Amino acid sequence: MVLEMGRGRLTSILYESVRNIWEKIYNHPFVVELYRGTLPLELFKFYVIQDYNFLIGMVKAFSAIAVKTDDYVLIRKALEIAYNGISIELDNYVKLLDKLGLKLEDVIKAEVSPTNYAYVNHILITCINGSTIDCLVSILPCYWSYMEIARVNDKLVETNRNELYLNWINVYRSKEYISVVEDLKNTIDSLWSGGNVDRYVKIFRISSIYEYMFWDMSYRCERWSI
Repeated sequence: MVLEMGRGRLTSILYESVRNIWEKIYNHPFVVELYRGTLPLELFKFYVIQDYNFLIGMVKAFSAIAVKTDDYVLIRKALEIAYNGISIELDNYVKLLDKLGLKLEDVIKAEVSPTNYAYVNHILITCINGSTIDCLVSILPCYWSYMEIARVNDKLVETNRNELYLNWINVYRSKEYISVVEDLKNTIDSLWSGGNVDRYVKIFRISSIYEYMFWDMSYRCERWSI
């Protein structure tokens, strides 16, 4: 079903197409307990290890954009978004690892969970086989949903006395992070010519489902069954 034709904001269409999924993300026990400060530390450690490895996949995805296009402006924009977004998050993780009693080499060697493996490969395959906008759309839910989680669950933080979790949460409430998200959204909207709406909605929806599954995976400390 074609949702809309013609010019406009593709990101608005994408957002409307996954409201039901993102609502489930906002209310997932892992997210709620994290924002309240009551999440068991072992679950957070598992999440941090998995998310660090996921971010490495994101760096590769942005690199694929630079390889696929000859548009210097787009190459520069993609690499700027990648650098700003990844550096904000990875800098935070380096600080987190020490506080969690983890070493970077241990995180790098950790086994990637099934959901994490599938999500990263969904993005990389989309970036390798698809267009530049396909790639950006597949990446967007990760960035955007984290910003929305922070916005929607802002009141939960009022009773949070867990400094470790608060420092993590504040990354996604920061002006710097919000700027990265808005930059990514604006880049996608500027590239959209008005067509292929169903295609982009499908890509965006799959990534959004994986976002939910990532939180659920972390809450269950998902492992390979064999």
